[in-house]
Amino acid sequence: MNKPLPLITESPEQIQRQLRAEPDAKKCSRLQALYLLASGQATSRLMLAKLLAVHRHTIQTWLKLYEAGGLQAVLTIHKAPGKRPAVSPHVLTKLQERLATVRGFGSYGEVQQYLARTYKVVLAYSTVHKLVRYKLKAKLKAPRRSHPKKSPKMRSSFRLRFARNSTRA
Repeated sequence: MNKPLPLITESPEQIQRQLRAEPDAKKCSRLQALYLLASGQATSRLMLAKLLAVHRHTIQTWLKLYEAGGLQAVLTIHKAPGKRPAVSPHVLTKLQERLATVRGFGSYGEVQQYLARTYKVVLAYSTVHKLVRYKLKAKLKAPRRSHPKKSPKMRSSFRLRFARNSTRA
């Protein structure tokens, strides 16, 4: 039932030197486990798990890795690649160029339609907002009048009326 511990081929001094030079905490705990086994301070997987405050299955996995590929296999830590971005870097640069133009976009919905129509990238409205506002750090550049009376036509007629009224007084 109890599987024998693997024979550690490296000397405790070699492992200790490598342990002191290692900046990665995950690799350090694995090296510490090998050091404890090589120096004889731990005689079983359960004792090793208690000394390092990890689960015994974790110790079992580390030792299987050591048996299969040696020290190099134990120190290889795989990282999950993560989710791929929905918008490619090429599309992001094109969108940023379009946002930098004078006309820009009138709304985030318009950006959403532009991405769907031009690049076949379908995104939710909230995703488009976060992408433009926070990732690209851009603002929509749609000129809006603050009040209908501020139109150029109304402004010129106001100036004419004001000029006529001020000359009468």
